[in-house]
Amino acid sequence: MASSGTALARVGGWVLALILASPLVGLGQEPRSEPPVRSAPESGPKLEMDEPAEEPDVVPPKRRLFKRLGPQPVTPEQREEAERLRILAAKYGTDPTAIVGRMQLSSAYNDLAQGARASDTIARVDLPFRKDFLLRVDAPFLKWSDPDRPGATSMQGFSDLAVTAGWRAYNTPEYALLVGVVSTMPTAAETGLGLGKYTVGPTIATARFLPQWESFLIGLFTQQVSIGGDPARKALNLSRLTAQINSFWAGRWWSIAQTVWQIDWERNAKGSLTLELEVGRSVVGRWGVYARPGIGVFGRDLIGAYDWNVEAGVRYMFPSF
Repeated sequence: MASSGTALARVGGWVLALILASPLVGLGQEPRSEPPVRSAPESGPKLEMDEPAEEPDVVPPKRRLFKRLGPQPVTPEQREEAERLRILAAKYGTDPTAIVGRMQLSSAYNDLAQGARASDTIARVDLPFRKDFLLRVDAPFLKWSDPDRPGATSMQGFSDLAVTAGWRAYNTPEYALLVGVVSTMPTAAETGLGLGKYTVGPTIATARFLPQWESFLIGLFTQQVSIGGDPARKALNLSRLTAQINSFWAGRWWSIAQTVWQIDWERNAKGSLTLELEVGRSVVGRWGVYARPGIGVFGRDLIGAYDWNVEAGVRYMFPSF
């Protein structure tokens, strides 16, 4: 298990490097200049020197370590299209790098491993500030049942509050980067409804325009590490990497195809992978609705993973202050 976990960790590093990599400058070599020809002073006879044979100019090819997935040159028409789609993505709430306000209510049903079930309802509020800063608060309500669990076989109530602070460090119509910090607090009403730990970690989001698909390639990375709380509860060290293709249809519809990969470093780097497809529609004004079914590929017993699930939500988006 440890060897497979190490392999997963290496693959995760490569994938993250691909999502966040910028264009690399090629390493070139300047052509050699010809040596100067020495001559005698004008007052004396000139001494002819044998001129060295000319060497061919050697310019090594440019080297690229990674495929360029960061900012790239685009035509004026492509830039105009990217700007139009970025406006739609911000309006619909599908761009994680957009600095835009949100009020959202979502609920997900999760069919878990070994016959357990859970439903997770989250009230989310995004507060934008000065066009480049964002504060997000997630308030979850959790309900689960597990017939094989000793003691209580079901429970419901308020879970752990999550707070995210983000800064959009780079922004153009065709490429954007947001960095931030996410933390959770042990606010669960019952022991079995939360982690029992304070957690904190970095979060990174990128969005790159794909001209050939008229879509965005989106990458999300979050690291969650426990830093205190109930000493009797298990420590947490969890990495989550999400890759999305965000497309738009007929002016009011959008779709998101995504994969979510997790690594639990406290469980010998055990990993999980889920595949999800979101379909949404702008209904009126800044209101939108969406549905997102998903299926687990492996690691279904990991935190945040499942056998299969379905999520639905409604959101209202508003401009930055």
